[in-house]
Amino acid sequence: MSSLSQQFELQHRDSIQESLLNESSIYNQDDYHLESSQSISNGKQFQNKAKLAMEERAEKEQQQSQQYILEKIRQLYNDSLEGVSLKLNILYQLPILRPKQIILWKLFINLLTLFVFFEVPVYIAFGQGFWKELDTEKQVAALYYSISLFLVIDMGLDFITAYYKHGVVITDSRKIAINYLYGNFFFDLTALIISIARLSLFTPNFRFIFLMFYFKLPSFLRFDDQLNEMVLLYRRTRVFYEVGKRVIFMFFAFNVFLCVFYIIGLHSVASNYNSWLTNSGNFGIILDRPLHEIYFFGFYFSLGTVSTTMGYGDISPMNIIECSWSLLGVMFGLIIFANNINSFQKMMEEYNLNDLKQFKYKVSINKFMEQKQVSSELQEIIRQYLNEYWHQQGLRDQEQEILVFQMLAPELKQELMYQSYGQFLQTTFFSKYFSKPFLKDLSEKISEVNYSTGNVIIEAGDSNDDQSFYFIQSGTVIIKCGNSEVVKKKLIKGDSFGEFAFMTGQARTATAYSQEYSQLHKISRNDFLDILKHYPDDYEIFCKLRDELIFSQHFQSLGQFCWTCHKFDHYAYSCPFTHYIPEVQDLVENATILNSNQDRMKIQRYDRKHWPTRTNQKTLVNGLNKSKIKKFANVMLKTVKNINMQKQSPLKKQSSIQQSAQSFGLDSESKLEFNKSESIQDDSLKINQQDDGDISQVQLTEQKDVEKNNLSSLQNKLNQYRDQQQYQIHQGLDYFDEPQNFKYYQKKFNYSNYKVFQGFKESQMKKQINIRKSFMPGTYT
Repeated sequence: MSSLSQQFELQHRDSIQESLLNESSIYNQDDYHLESSQSISNGKQFQNKAKLAMEERAEKEQQQSQQYILEKIRQLYNDSLEGVSLKLNILYQLPILRPKQIILWKLFINLLTLFVFFEVPVYIAFGQGFWKELDTEKQVAALYYSISLFLVIDMGLDFITAYYKHGVVITDSRKIAINYLYGNFFFDLTALIISIARLSLFTPNFRFIFLMFYFKLPSFLRFDDQLNEMVLLYRRTRVFYEVGKRVIFMFFAFNVFLCVFYIIGLHSVASNYNSWLTNSGNFGIILDRPLHEIYFFGFYFSLGTVSTTMGYGDISPMNIIECSWSLLGVMFGLIIFANNINSFQKMMEEYNLNDLKQFKYKVSINKFMEQKQVSSELQEIIRQYLNEYWHQQGLRDQEQEILVFQMLAPELKQELMYQSYGQFLQTTFFSKYFSKPFLKDLSEKISEVNYSTGNVIIEAGDSNDDQSFYFIQSGTVIIKCGNSEVVKKKLIKGDSFGEFAFMTGQARTATAYSQEYSQLHKISRNDFLDILKHYPDDYEIFCKLRDELIFSQHFQSLGQFCWTCHKFDHYAYSCPFTHYIPEVQDLVENATILNSNQDRMKIQRYDRKHWPTRTNQKTLVNGLNKSKIKKFANVMLKTVKNINMQKQSPLKKQSSIQQSAQSFGLDSESKLEFNKSESIQDDSLKINQQDDGDISQVQLTEQKDVEKNNLSSLQNKLNQYRDQQQYQIHQGLDYFDEPQNFKYYQKKFNYSNYKVFQGFKESQMKKQINIRKSFMPGTYT
């Protein structure tokens, strides 16, 4: 029992221990679970934090990488922009060319292109051996090198060549480059690549790729349109150009036909078919002949087949393929032949259309003149005028021109008239004083007039004249002053006339007629004034110019001058070198008035008893000498002045000088000296006129010597007169100094002297009246 109890106790103790152990393990497990859950939760938080940190870091790195990439892209973009801007600046700095400026270059390029168009089918069909047989292989290679280089230059020029869009020329470099890139750049680049590939050693096996050179055809056709516009106004040139184009096209068709026919023949021979190359006809087996002879026989067959659709049978197709190609050539030839016949007929009609129209006009005017019994001389003059008129007009049809002008917009019509008729306005005074809008409106009023040989354009004093302004487009116009027959000026193309009456509204002062058939541009004064009403500023300028011409004779403002002496203060009809123009006021003053200011002389007065004494002799002598010598010097100076005036106006009358000399009592010797000096001056002036103003140095020295002699003679005369007057004064003073007795004074003692003085006064008055009557008729008392 004890053992059992002990055993039971032991078991119970063990069970208690186990239970305790189990409880402690449970507690430990709970703690572990708690700790593990806490650690797990802490790990998750750490994971989340780490994950957030990683995400933030990755996002930051991504942002940095994106920012770096953006900076690189921005830098590359800026660099590319700088490069593009630099290229654009270089492109903008290049000069812009107009299509007409490179017309010769384009002609050269298109001739080279035309050669390649002909050579490509020959090279595809016959290969390089065609040129080897002719020993021209190196020349052809050099030619293609040159063609490639010229095509590169041509493409570069197309980038700076202006073009037309909707009738407006585009000169912007950027637009020109874009237009060429989107236009013909691809075709020109393809043609350039093919021309370079033509020089390669590997291309003979791929010869058909050279057909891509025909991408150059759009540029070729565009140049053809440009040439058509250039020759549009030249009838014969246009006809020859059209005929040449059709001939070139026919030869190109013959060339292509024979090359294809030769390729078909080679294919037939390779396929063991009978062919025109192996048929022994009149020329034997053609295949055994050299390539250039085969080309000639093929051209012979194509010419007969395509052009006339018939042959002689010496060369004929021998299989179905050759017959089919020949039938296509015949059908093509029928179409081309019919088109060419129609084109040639139209060209011949156009070529003779103008002649037929002129013939109808001649028939109608001749019928009219025959029915009205017009004199034969007038009929011949009219016929010759019409012939000259049609010759000068050329292909112009004024009726059609008017219809076309009506189709244009007002601004285009005004600009067309300004560019066509307003060109001569730029060479006259209009462009100097008037505004451009006014000139554009005025250009629409310009009309064309034609004059035959001898026709009077304007006539001096014509009351029915419309006071128009004329500009010479072609021909010659003769100007005569007034009704005189002396020719004053010959005007040619580019000259103008009629400006004085046009600006002032006064009568014509000259007569103008055409020396030959002349075409003139005309502006009517009424039309000019009507347009001027709408431009107040220009009207003020017109009034200023008109008043300067009328009141100041300021012809230089219009660029006009005297055609005789080339001065600007008068016209040729009033030139003092060829016309007598009296200066009445100057003549009257020179003849009647010496000096308007009276010279005063201060004399000291003394007692009457001692007046005639010698004490004042010196004062009287000096005073009288001074007064008389001054008057005499005044006469001399006026004489010199008149002589100088005679130099400027050699035809002026010398009566005033002679009368002034007589009025002041010059002796015969002084008169003779004056006449000699005047004759010498006239002779020198005559010599000057004969030499047309170009006086030699010898003549100038002679003239100076003559003037010195004249001045020395005048000075000698002045000294003689002074000595004579001084002697007379001394003699008179001696007489007055004698004691006088007035006791036996009578009136008749001084009567004779008074009569002489009165007669002298009356004679002087009559002389003045006669001089005035000669210049100003009327009654004088």
